[in-house]
Amino acid sequence: MEKIAGCDVANLAKEYGTPLYILDIEAVRKVASDYLSIKNYYPNTRISYASKALSLTALYQVLDAEGIYFDVVSDGEFYSMLNAGVSAEKAYFHGNNKTIDEIKYALQKGVGVIVVDNVDELNTIHEVYSELRLSKKVTIMVRVAPEIEAHTHDFIRTGQRDSKFGVNLENVVGFVKETQKYPEFDFVGFHAHIGSQIFDTDPYHVIIDKLIDIAVDVKNNTGILASVIDIGGGIGIRYTEQDDPPSIREFVSSIAESMKLALKRVNFPIEPMLILEPGRSIVANAGSTVYSVGGIKEIVGLKNYISIDGGMADNPRPITYGAEYSAEIVNKPKKNLKKYSVAGKFCESGDILIKDIDLPEVHKGDLLIVHATGAYNYSMSSNYNRYRKPAMVFVEDSKSRLVLKRETLDDIVRNDIRI
Repeated sequence: MEKIAGCDVANLAKEYGTPLYILDIEAVRKVASDYLSIKNYYPNTRISYASKALSLTALYQVLDAEGIYFDVVSDGEFYSMLNAGVSAEKAYFHGNNKTIDEIKYALQKGVGVIVVDNVDELNTIHEVYSELRLSKKVTIMVRVAPEIEAHTHDFIRTGQRDSKFGVNLENVVGFVKETQKYPEFDFVGFHAHIGSQIFDTDPYHVIIDKLIDIAVDVKNNTGILASVIDIGGGIGIRYTEQDDPPSIREFVSSIAESMKLALKRVNFPIEPMLILEPGRSIVANAGSTVYSVGGIKEIVGLKNYISIDGGMADNPRPITYGAEYSAEIVNKPKKNLKKYSVAGKFCESGDILIKDIDLPEVHKGDLLIVHATGAYNYSMSSNYNRYRKPAMVFVEDSKSRLVLKRETLDDIVRNDIRI
């Protein structure tokens, strides 16, 4: 019997319908604990969950209780965090083009830190602050383009020189000087992000060294000492058997050691706060999606298709950047296998969730469970073909809890205006 956190998957599908997102909260707590174990090696560390992986009120509640902070990149993510009862001070507001409305909302709500991407944004924050006539200082960090290219997909590399994100290295000292023109800014440090789904720890050691060197250069040229070093996201995760990332505990102990060595190398005068921003690795492997199989199309000597009741609208990653997943048929032994392609229900030839996967004989009405769908599935989902987004349940201790309602037909037209 296929079970997740003690809950029978077939029973969950029967109770909540399909497609259905399932998130194993026991697994989420375990990963959060693994990341927080870095404090055993470098106590002055914060783990800030990258909300873009999965932004959901109930998840903010769970992670807040674990002592996690939050990386938000829109007023919607920030609002969702606040809706969960999380203090605004636990938010790090990122983004390369924050709107005036987003900046205003963040300042009014008392956001913890704004990670400033460019000089134009710095000036905009100053203008909004003046317009609101605020008195509390705004804590800011600067995002740096570190000119590091990690081995990952082009769409999710963010550290190279020609990235849309961050201040280029030759402009960092000047940018920090610019922050000192405005008395409302409390500049605390540097942020960089080199990409996602990285298995090699070496790029993280390089980024730590580079950010510490930047901090030394800024101190020597401005007298300003950075008290925060933020190295961005966590380690990559295992989607298929070919993926081989290190364990999170191995990763964080390595990061802590690298941080201590970098500080010692330059004789840095303080122990700055270290921030990691894992997103995918917190939730991806904890998530699964269950679909019902509909039509089966066999093209003799060529290909076998099974069609499911979801696809690119609830998981756009395969069609967007060729993401690969593992899957199985619920409650069927893995024998007498045939090769299938899993086709989504949407009107796009490219809507293929998994190409050429070995499964037991599949029949209409079977349940297909796709693993490692906790990150960038619901958060990137759409209403394409006026599709109703699936429900989500949290499972823990053999119990399930609905945390996201399945959209209705009324939801689909709720913003339409008749003429």
